Amino acid sequence: MIGIGAAVIVIAVIIAGNNMTQNQTTESTGEDTAAGKATGSSETAADSSQLLQETESDTSRHSSEDCSGTAGCFRGTVTKIIDGDTIHVDDKSVRLALASAPNLEGYGGVDSRNFIQTICPVGSEVLVDEDDGHILGDHARLVGMITCNGMILNEELLDASLGHFESRFCSSSEFANESWAIKHGCIAD
Repeated sequence: MIGIGAAVIVIAVIIAGNNMTQNQTTESTGEDTAAGKATGSSETAADSSQLLQETESDTSRHSSEDCSGTAGCFRGTVTKIIDGDTIHVDDKSVRLALASAPNLEGYGGVDSRNFIQTICPVGSEVLVDEDDGHILGDHARLVGMITCNGMILNEELLDASLGHFESRFCSSSEFANESWAIKHGCIAD
């Protein structure tokens, strides 16, 4: 995640780079007319304005209102439901933080997967907030809180009694103070 201040710095560097590139092009071609400079300046201003709008759009996608902590935060599309506690978002494996579902072969495994498929089917847009306490967790998959269709999947799985709460991770998870985590067993700080 980058803040607005960092985005402005990035834009300033890009604008400076564009101006430098245009000046080098003008020098190498010998075109140094006032019209050429004016056109280059307006194009640069238009390009920077568009870049600023895109950057502001990107930072609003990842605002502090959407995500907590400092680890990864991104929006994506569900591309596969693996089981009740692991889905693929843009082909990246993401496991639910503080929640665990039975393996598909185990009792309730298929039910938990079907539940997740029902409330967050393939093709759904999701927000993934990676857990600061479990960056690149087990099996090289992200561990995080996933919001889909206005619901926190971690919470929904637990509320439906289709998974169990992983209280052993309360001491290291950034989500331990979330209302759903406290409701299921984490002790608030």
